Amino acid sequence: MTYLDFKKVAVFIFCVIIAISCGQKNMEIDKVKIAENYIGALNVSDYNQVTGLFLDSIRFNEVNYIRTFTKEEYHSLFQWDSIFAPHYEILEIKEVSGDLHLKVSKECERIRFLQNRPFITKEIMKFKDGAIYSIDIVEYIGFNDSIWVRNREKLVSWIEENQPELNGFIYDQTKTGALKFQKAIELYEGRDDSMNIDLKIKKKI
Repeated sequence: MTYLDFKKVAVFIFCVIIAISCGQKNMEIDKVKIAENYIGALNVSDYNQVTGLFLDSIRFNEVNYIRTFTKEEYHSLFQWDSIFAPHYEILEIKEVSGDLHLKVSKECERIRFLQNRPFITKEIMKFKDGAIYSIDIVEYIGFNDSIWVRNREKLVSWIEENQPELNGFIYDQTKTGALKFQKAIELYEGRDDSMNIDLKIKKKI
């Protein structure tokens, strides 16, 4: 091999290395873009865009609780969540070993009632073949279980006593269940018992 031939081969190898490096960089950018598109689609309740970002099944793993849906099965849960007009925001995002680690804030009518502040989670978004393979919720940040449970039980108890036709809303994760949940919150917050009247007066003061 002459010096000129060697130089051509060296230039070719260098170009291949640069191309591979750029390709890897683009893949990293694509993952972040997929995550942003996913959150954006949730915010506008675009079911087709959300499910289109997943590889096949919809996999949500919450700590030790694993949930896997077909795209058709997920539609009912998606409708339930959308009724409460959720707003999601990515607070932090970084890539670790091919996965995206995110801190995500979620706020909606249901969450505001149950804990009066956004729901913040740490999540790991895993990818396969250029699509989302699964989303793992690995930590709840600042979640106050006692407040959440107390507010939920107050609502359920009041509905059982005053609006029994709405009973069961708390476990019904369908569009109908969400509408009942929404109505339950509306009626509970508008109730005229003495405790609620005192609370309204304090808020005005």
